[in-house]
Amino acid sequence: MPRPLSALPVGLTWPAVPGVTLLGDAAHLMPPVGLGANTAMLDAAELAREIAAAPDDLAGAVRRYETAMFERSAVAARESARIMAMLMSEDGAAGLLRFFRPDGGGTPDA
Repeated sequence: MPRPLSALPVGLTWPAVPGVTLLGDAAHLMPPVGLGANTAMLDAAELAREIAAAPDDLAGAVRRYETAMFERSAVAARESARIMAMLMSEDGAAGLLRFFRPDGGGTPDA
């Protein structure tokens, strides 16, 4: 049964909200090409590191996490969208083979 694929806009940000932040798919839902889960796990680790480094400054920890996460997740989301476009193109199988070529032909066109 066909299922829709959803993604948030690349580069999505939001204003800081005291005591609240997002991570993982809630912050940067992207096409399922292998980058989203890794990005989500890194989100959790970075947020935990920021909180542990400044337990008395939760707002600052969240701000530092969000600043880094916005930049990092935009790169991953852009790459995910590019890979998804390559896979959904008319020559998706051929494009996928080119992507994995060891001779440097692995840069998919978007």
